[in-house]
Parts: sequence; C-alpha cells; structure tokens
Amino acid sequence: MTVTETLEDKDFSEVSDPVNRVERHKNKKKKLLIYLRKSTLSPYVITDSFKELGLKIEIVESSFLLTLQNRIICDLFWCGCDNDFYGNEIPAKLQNRIPGLRVACKKGQMCHVVNLMQSLFPKNFNFLPKSWPIPSQYAAFCHYVFTGDKKNEYYILKPDDGSQGDGIYLFKSPTDIPQGTLLKNSVVQQYVGNPLLIDGYKMDFRLYVLIAQLDPLEAYLCTEGLARFCTEKYEKPTTRNINKSYMHLTNYSLNKHSVDFIVSAEDSTGSKRTLSSVMETLKDDGYDTDLLWDRIIDVVFKTLVCITPLTKVEQLNSAVSEHKQPNQFHVLGFDILIDEELNTYLLEINGYPSMKTDHETYDDKYNKTTVPSPVDQRVKKTVLTGAFSILFKKEVPDSYITIINSEIEEHKKKFLIFEDCRRLFVLFLRKTPSISKKSSLLGSTGFRTFVRSCQITNIMPNFTNADLDLLFINICQQGESGSMRSLSFLAFYRVLLYLAEKKFPHKTSFHGLRNFVDLCFCNYESYSGSH
Repeated sequence: MTVTETLEDKDFSEVSDPVNRVERHKNKKKKLLIYLRKSTLSPYVITDSFKELGLKIEIVESSFLLTLQNRIICDLFWCGCDNDFYGNEIPAKLQNRIPGLRVACKKGQMCHVVNLMQSLFPKNFNFLPKSWPIPSQYAAFCHYVFTGDKKNEYYILKPDDGSQGDGIYLFKSPTDIPQGTLLKNSVVQQYVGNPLLIDGYKMDFRLYVLIAQLDPLEAYLCTEGLARFCTEKYEKPTTRNINKSYMHLTNYSLNKHSVDFIVSAEDSTGSKRTLSSVMETLKDDGYDTDLLWDRIIDVVFKTLVCITPLTKVEQLNSAVSEHKQPNQFHVLGFDILIDEELNTYLLEINGYPSMKTDHETYDDKYNKTTVPSPVDQRVKKTVLTGAFSILFKKEVPDSYITIINSEIEEHKKKFLIFEDCRRLFVLFLRKTPSISKKSSLLGSTGFRTFVRSCQITNIMPNFTNADLDLLFINICQQGESGSMRSLSFLAFYRVLLYLAEKKFPHKTSFHGLRNFVDLCFCNYESYSGSH
C-alpha cells in the first residue's frame, strides 16, 4: 500500500463492534488500543504510522470506553478538540493534549511574552515581526506609525483567538482599523514586505513540534513539514493590492478557495509542498539551508522557553483531579515566514494543527467534496510515525531533532530566566477555598507574603512596605491581569523587572533580573528555614 491510496482502499475490519472487541482485546495477544474522540485524524494515517514502527493497534471510534461499567485502559487517547475531560478520570495511559498549552499559544500572550524577553535579550528575541497587542498597546502602535518615516510600511491585523485566516487583513494606517475591532483582543504586526519567493509566489512553512512532556520540558522538531503557497504571484504591498488575500496571505484555509490552487501528487509542485522538497529547491538555488535550519531551531527553542512557563501557570486555573491523569504530550504547529535574507519570523503557533490528509474542493455541481492530498498524507504520516517512535519506543528517529531535554547547553541556560520567575511566582499563590486548585492570580496578601518572605525591603533599602503596596496597586491598575486587585504572572514579572532595574541600575536588564531573582530565592530559603 502506498501513502497515496484512499481510505476506501484500506481494510478497517478491526474497527468493529466495540463491546465484542473488548473481550477479544483481553484474550488476544496484546495490541495498543487507540481511542479517537472527535478527531479528524485519519485511521489510515495512524494505522500506517504504528505499522511502520512494528506495533499493532486496535482503533476505537465510539464512546464505549466512557460508558462501560468495567473500563479498560486504552494506550492512547487522541482528542481532536479541547480536552473536556481534564479534572475527570481519563481511561488512558497517554493523551494528546496538555491542558493550558493552547491558551499560552494565543497571539496576544505570545506577543506580550516575546516583547518582555526582548527587553532582556534584544538581539536574541527578535524573531517576531514588530508587534503590538490591541487594544492595550494601540497608543504605542500609533506613536510608532506617526513618528519617523513609515511611508513604505504596511501592517497586518490578526484576531487573538482567530484561526484559518478569519479576520486577518492588511492596512496602512491606524485610522484604517474599524472602531469595533479596537475593542476586541487582537495583534497588529509589521508586514514583512520582502518574503522569500519560489517561482514568484510567497510561502510560509508549517512545522510540527512534539512536546513529549512539559515538566521537565522535552521537545522535538520534525524535519518534515509543509510549505504553503499563495495562489497569486507576489507584489510588494501597495494601497491598490493590499486587499488581494491570495497574494499576501499564505493560509491554506483561504487559498484553497482560489481557482488557481493546485493539488499535486508531487512533493515539489503545487500550492502545498513538502518542506524537504522546498529545502532542496533553495539549496539548488544557492541558499545556505544549513544556516536556515539553525535559525529555525533557534526560533523553536526560544518560543518554547516563552510558552511553557505560561502553560504551567494556566494549568492552575483548572481543578486538579483526584484521579490519576494520563501522561500528556502535544503536537504544535509553528508557522514560520522566511525573508530574502533567510531571517526567520514566527507568525503564530497553532495549538491544534490539522492532521487532515484530504483537500476540500467543489464538484461540477458546486457541492463541497474532498479529494486525497498526497503531500498531506506523506507529511502527516512522517510527523506521527516519528512522534509515536519517541512516545512508545523511546527512540528519536532521523526525522526528528531534539530541541530541548534535561541536558541543556550551557549558553542556552540564561534563557530559562522566565521559568525561574514562574517558580518564584507560584510560591505565593494560595489555594482557592473549597476548590482543589490554585488561583493563577496573586492578590495583595500573596504579594505581601512575597515581600516579607523574600525580604524585599532588605534588598531594596530605599523602599518601604508602603512603597511596595503602591507599586502593587499601580501594576494592578494597568489592567493586564484582567483584575484591578491582583497580579497575573506577566504582571508579577513586570514587578520583578522594575525592582531589578532599581536595584541594579548599571547592569543589563538580564543580569539585573538574574541577580534579583537569585537574591529572592536565597532570602526565601533563609526565611523558610527560620520559620
């Protein structure tokens, strides 16, 4: 069987009556039991992925596992939607959702965090196009646009919670943004006007990143992915062409509606191609693809450093189940744009990247239908086969690169400062009364405990407790937490930055924060030991 065969060619006789199969499962030689729930993942792809690894599986596509009185434990619970089982018992050894990760990947959150990290490492965290969360930084965006010579610059607006290209558009001036849009959470980014072109078309890369576990962080990058092309040849943006979505926006969900969209059986042609074929094309054209890979890996590592602390904090908002939870992993989709100089830009992270292997189109009567997408089939199979090799066989295949594990290179450890700030933050969170969870917001009592336990007035002799209370109130009133009486993790991080700059005015922002956080931990341990 080749990867281009359709589902009709595949024998799925094993997907039969679930109750009878439970008995067979108990009596037969052990197979991995895979439970698919509300998933677009093709049984064909998952079956062939495990088969390539020499592992036999049975696929369950009904809810019988959740209704049988005597549940059996499935080996993999694959959910295609938000995991509404978190906090309840999940009859599985492994599930494909890490709670909180999708929220941490929202465009506004990413923009805030990367901008904060850029203040510490100006030359290292410049992989986002210049960005402003709206509405909170609308004034800063206007100030940027209306100062200096910006006549050749264009911008792109993206809804914070948007997907599949919905609500995205290019514009020239802040006055072009509808007033109603300014009231909604979104992100404005500087439009990258010199994208790398192939055959005259703009493209981006969809990369797949496996987070095998969150704590300690273990993550891998698949070396195969998708190159998604626009369907109209590229021209630099002008006021006359900025509304041409097929020219400027690479989203597959938009371009698939174009009459010029090409579904190809070949890796190196069509509107959607394999990443490996595009890398070969670039190499043949004289581009340094080794340098490009190094830059891509660097972007993925630094992005993960940003989002994993946020994910851990976000998980505090979910009740911790009294039942044992399965081990969790997550596959993320990274959308990367390359410019003419091989600079890499993270456009966004998709928390639930599509694992579909077909292409939506219309028949002669304009009825929506689907046809197989050979490129998607090959790429998704490579992604899943490698992921399952790591998860089930503990073997990293050649198709995956280790991004981060327990052995972090020395020169990268400085970027973990954000995680150290999170560890300090959670020390002072209180459990919500009568609920088995912690709040992810730090109230005034928790903040005063932080001041007392870390002996902040000893570190900052010029600050009184009243001064620190006033700082707490001022940061709260900036509204970043969504509450006027408590601090989110990002707001607490701003407090640490402020105090570090006051304590160490002659050090760089990073070294000042590093020293301040170390002092806080040292004082906390001393205080805890004496109380």
